[in-house]
Amino acid sequence: MQNEKIENQIEFLLSAALQKCGNLHDAEDLTQETLLTALSYMAKGNAIGHMRAWLLTVLDHKWNDFLRKKYRQPIVGIGEDFDLVDEDQTLLETEKHDEAAQVRQAVAYLARIYRDVIVRHYMNGESVSEISTALGIPEGTVKSRLHSGREQLKKGIEKMETYSKQSYQPITLHISNSGSNGRNGEPQSLIQNDLLAQNILWAAYEKPLPIEEIAKNIGTPTAYVESVVAKLVDGELIKQIGNKYYTDFMISTIAQRERYIPDQKQFVSTHFNLLWRSIDKGLEELRKQSFYRRCTFDEKNSMELYFVFHCVDHGTYGIFNEIYQAKQDFPLRKDGGRWIAFGCVYSNDKESKELLMHAYSGERWTIYEHFAKSKILRQHVYGADGFPDYAYYRSPDYDFLKESDNIDDIITRLLYLIHTGTAPESVGFNTEYLRAIPWLIKCKILREEDGKPRVNIPILNQVEFDQLCKIMTEMKQEILRDKELRDTFATFLKDKKQKIPAHLTSVPLQKQYWYANHAVLFAMLREAIKQGKLYDGNYDDDSNGVNQHPCPMFLVIE
Repeated sequence: MQNEKIENQIEFLLSAALQKCGNLHDAEDLTQETLLTALSYMAKGNAIGHMRAWLLTVLDHKWNDFLRKKYRQPIVGIGEDFDLVDEDQTLLETEKHDEAAQVRQAVAYLARIYRDVIVRHYMNGESVSEISTALGIPEGTVKSRLHSGREQLKKGIEKMETYSKQSYQPITLHISNSGSNGRNGEPQSLIQNDLLAQNILWAAYEKPLPIEEIAKNIGTPTAYVESVVAKLVDGELIKQIGNKYYTDFMISTIAQRERYIPDQKQFVSTHFNLLWRSIDKGLEELRKQSFYRRCTFDEKNSMELYFVFHCVDHGTYGIFNEIYQAKQDFPLRKDGGRWIAFGCVYSNDKESKELLMHAYSGERWTIYEHFAKSKILRQHVYGADGFPDYAYYRSPDYDFLKESDNIDDIITRLLYLIHTGTAPESVGFNTEYLRAIPWLIKCKILREEDGKPRVNIPILNQVEFDQLCKIMTEMKQEILRDKELRDTFATFLKDKKQKIPAHLTSVPLQKQYWYANHAVLFAMLREAIKQGKLYDGNYDDDSNGVNQHPCPMFLVIE
């Protein structure tokens, strides 16, 4: 019955199409597309009321699409707002959804040089000039790639299926952790250089999902996703509940990480004397020690920087635990490590200068027993990423490193060999690692003296190390006993917890408040330097690369 009604409208539709097109060939095509849409709609079990009005609306819709194609106008707002009765709205909403999904998936199949400009221009609203600047290519090249990309979209769009934004604009996920890594560098190694694994984790973060829906969201066939999900479940980054999966650690966006930096800077500025008074006493005691006095200028600055990092980092952590009576347990993992993961997600956005200027990595240590002629060899270090200069663990010259290599382990042994004059071959040390020496000189971990590398960080024996630990422990205890400091911190931290998905119950409270106080350390460092309480090496001046900060690192050899 419905088909008979459609057949009765063919001549009427063709007449309406002729008025729009002005020629019979285009009018026939337009009429045919309108009829095909109607037949497809009814084949799905839908009934059409007000047949003529319904068909005319679809005809107008198809005509508008034809004009866009004719004048090469991008279909950004896919579909139009139509004044239809309720029963007809379903078709238009379905068409808009399907067309938008087809466009997204078509973009996902473009080569990157075309996908980048299409996404930036049509999805993110960037101008040709802005894209040119961001990608470092001429504006003419941007226009050419936009044109080529549009042409490829036109050819391939009918083959596309339904996928989400993550399919054409994948995120990058970085994982950090507290505690000790697994035997193969877990958890970082589970997703290192694996964009698919990173996007699976982000897709499954907000709520538990069936594996098919995860696959659909990232535009990848389920067969390819299943094995990666299994690896992440086995690696304890994803949990399974029935037929659903969810990411089992906290992930933060750049906006969440940046949110409270201005508040933290103001907090430090207002309460600096209160925050620093215990640190001042500790530095005064440190400077009396014989192992400090024998150090070179750079070595003293290295030790002081490490001392401040350690006392502030552990002190603020301890204060938090006192305020919230929170305990952070590090579960024993299948990989042999004891770690708690937390991640940062990136898309097109970049970390702001403020975020970069307050970034640091927590204390790491490497311990060897009976390496070469030593009983104990250990290294302690913080990553002072907030200073815009060379990072000792990241260099283009480290192309000799394998994924399984740990740069801290290598540097610990290398420093021992240089300090003692031990031949690398005699202890089975890979001589390829000697290529790190020029970079370590730039980073002030080594210095050149009489044409030879020398260790440029403090070297302590076991007794001296124990004395250093005693001073730092006393300072941390004094910080914890300071009720005024604790109360001031409690007031500041109130209502600054990061919101996480309701189903995510394994995230310790310390992680949920991490970005409410992570900038305090560098804010204190800079204020202390400004007030002359630490050496002012102008470390924030990255204009010529000569103001390298001393590395907060020391070596213990017994």
